[in-house]
Amino acid sequence: MGLFGLGKKPGLGIDIATDAVKAVELLPHEDTYQVIGVAEHALPKSVITEDEIVDIEKLAKIVVQARKKLSGKTKDVVSAVSGNLAISKQIAVSADLDDEAIAEKIEAEAEALIPFPLNEVRYDFESLGDHPTILGQQRVLVTATRMVSVDTRVQVFEDAGLNVTIMDVDNQAILRACNYLLPHLQPEVASSKLPILVLDIGMHTTQTIVLNQGEVSFNRFQSGGIVSMLSSLDQNGAVEHGELLAKLRANELEDLSDLFIQDYLGNLWSQTNRGVQMYQSGASDKTFAALVVVNIGAMIPVVLESLNQQVSYPVIALNPFDHFPLPEKLQHLHDHGPRFVEAVGLALRSFTPWHT
Repeated sequence: MGLFGLGKKPGLGIDIATDAVKAVELLPHEDTYQVIGVAEHALPKSVITEDEIVDIEKLAKIVVQARKKLSGKTKDVVSAVSGNLAISKQIAVSADLDDEAIAEKIEAEAEALIPFPLNEVRYDFESLGDHPTILGQQRVLVTATRMVSVDTRVQVFEDAGLNVTIMDVDNQAILRACNYLLPHLQPEVASSKLPILVLDIGMHTTQTIVLNQGEVSFNRFQSGGIVSMLSSLDQNGAVEHGELLAKLRANELEDLSDLFIQDYLGNLWSQTNRGVQMYQSGASDKTFAALVVVNIGAMIPVVLESLNQQVSYPVIALNPFDHFPLPEKLQHLHDHGPRFVEAVGLALRSFTPWHT
């Protein structure tokens, strides 16, 4: 396969979430990849606020600590901004245009494509191949975000001794991971012509994503991730969130308020269903091949059980380490795999070209 022409240099993806730095190193091996490094380091509350980095120095030191757990074979990293901070649009351009010509066309049409002054944004593009309905045209995905959102992340990595080769968008990284993993782990879902509903249930936010024909066709953010349930259960701070999370993961709910749990689950589905309705209002498909759950929410049985009760299609907790075997020294991280889906997608991005 052509994407392995980069030799044996590993791909490093680092996901800077609001609660932790998560990193995955992948090494090309035959027709697949090997995981050679996985790292996670918790973040204090003061480092990131509403997806924006507010303490570059402290975050850089945490990235350095996470990096010590990796192989050290590469200093090149792929990371991402939150989809909440970015816009993405598809355009059709002549199939004959090369990268330079595409870039010129985007700049010429920037006012229509990008709703910010061009001198305040970073933007990039990726060809998605021939247009399925317009002969002689190719589809190009244009992604833009405010300069400060990119530059602060780049500064963090540079201060940590790393080189940012690509700054992606989180939902595109999740898409890439799903596109790679589902044909191996859930071939019936991957081969379905129906769209796939993805729930990225993090500690502080939840993102509803619809994947259709291998692309992101809808995404919606909502505040109040798992931490909103933990805050209801912590008895005004008397119980550590780590202890509560351990009980939820182990499905040990006897000492926890069922009222607060059900309130969170009801709100989760209400917000998810609202996103689904928004998507389906303009779509021909009224159902999904599956509901794929990623991030910390996929590690909590009561969340998965509740979602199973709400939908008629399969609910899948996506764990990339079910496909990528972990080295013996990292086996203890296997069950944490759903938290690393975005980092895996970022690492995979290392092996495809981008424009900088």
